[in-house]
Amino acid sequence: VAVAVAVESASNDPPQQLHIAFAGKDAKGNSNGMAVSWQTINATQTSIVQYGLNSSALDMIATGSCSTYYATFDHHVVLQNLSPSTEYYYRVGDIDAGMSKVYSFTSAPLSSQDTTVDFAVWGDLGVIHGESTRQFLDDHHKDYDFLWHAGDISYADDAFVHLDCDTKFCYEDTYNEYMNDMQEIVAKVPYMVTPGNHEAECHSPACLLDDLRKEKLRNFTAYNHRFRMPSAESGGVLNMWHSFNFGPVHFISLDTETAFPGAPEEHQYVLPCGGFGDMLSWLEKDLQQANAERELRPWIFVASHHPMYHGGSINKPLQSAVEGMFMQYGVDIYFSGHVHSYERDWPVFDGVPDSSYYNTTKPVHILVGGAGNDEMAGDQVNEQSYANNDEEEDSSKWGDSVVPNTDKWVRNKNVGDGGTVAADTDKNFFGIGVVHVLNSTTVHFEYFRTTLQEKKDEVFIVKHLN
Repeated sequence: VAVAVAVESASNDPPQQLHIAFAGKDAKGNSNGMAVSWQTINATQTSIVQYGLNSSALDMIATGSCSTYYATFDHHVVLQNLSPSTEYYYRVGDIDAGMSKVYSFTSAPLSSQDTTVDFAVWGDLGVIHGESTRQFLDDHHKDYDFLWHAGDISYADDAFVHLDCDTKFCYEDTYNEYMNDMQEIVAKVPYMVTPGNHEAECHSPACLLDDLRKEKLRNFTAYNHRFRMPSAESGGVLNMWHSFNFGPVHFISLDTETAFPGAPEEHQYVLPCGGFGDMLSWLEKDLQQANAERELRPWIFVASHHPMYHGGSINKPLQSAVEGMFMQYGVDIYFSGHVHSYERDWPVFDGVPDSSYYNTTKPVHILVGGAGNDEMAGDQVNEQSYANNDEEEDSSKWGDSVVPNTDKWVRNKNVGDGGTVAADTDKNFFGIGVVHVLNSTTVHFEYFRTTLQEKKDEVFIVKHLN
């Protein structure tokens, strides 16, 4: 029976913070579902999605789960067995508590070497100083198949250093504000995420001095409740690590906070954390399968929060954990954030860079960690005091100001004193990456400064298929 949806329902607890993510997996590895997520202030009798191929008559219904980790309630519903490359219309909520307005999304295509892919990728986006990037995404999200956020989402854990939050509890309010600010974008375009250090916990005085908050808001709890990544479909764990396929690309999201020896939060950030399982064994199995399916999906992209290379330095524990697998199984690009700037590296392995992006066998590392957050300065475009300084920063200051950096950087001896693996950098500007997979052999990467929406850098990565 079709459900008329011409007008938004009156409600007493309307859905908030709508966002979607790829879900499902058919026998050939295609993503064939969509996870739809939202929050309500209270528990509702049902968590439903009404959806269909017509915006005025939604003739299918899916139900899901509702849970709480602290105060509000998170809802997740997975739409199964969607037709590929099809526009669906939907609304969410509970008939009694209230339904959302109608949104639409396009389902994933079948895997094919001939399918083009366009997506935006970045790390480190918060409420404060995030306006430029959110406006950029609002203006351009219709051009993207999905969005990939490589950790540090909202900066809710920094809320206590914001004006008016020094003496009160603002962690949840900040997370809620960020997700509501993003809703008109991520309710329409799949929002894929990886964990960053700012997802670890609430460590404000209002949390550390309150036993309930300290327990409820630690060890990535808010992050793992608010999102629904395709971990069940890919053998991953919670939202910490997972993979999915889209067109000619296999995408892998990793946990570089806790999941390898020497990881920055392997056992503790401010509070104890970690213990999610054996990501490295999962990664090798996932890469083995992806590499065996190159005829269907010739590209492998990986994203996570922490960079492996930065200028003339190497993140040694991360390199030791995954670089050998990246090389062995042919990872093409590794995207990261954490350092609040942009860096496009030459293809590199074991600290030794190539000098061309043509037919390289080494991974390309791209750092896009300056999307905009409270630990960055204001609108740098209008700040004459901020030069685009190409000198390498003190690694002890990279990434965070509230909690000291815990990455273990060493000098890259293969590039000599003052040497670097970087081909291009941009510092003190808000920016994100945009990726265009043109075909089975060519990727076009662009970096945009988002305040003026100007393209600062681009590169074509070209390879021959075996």
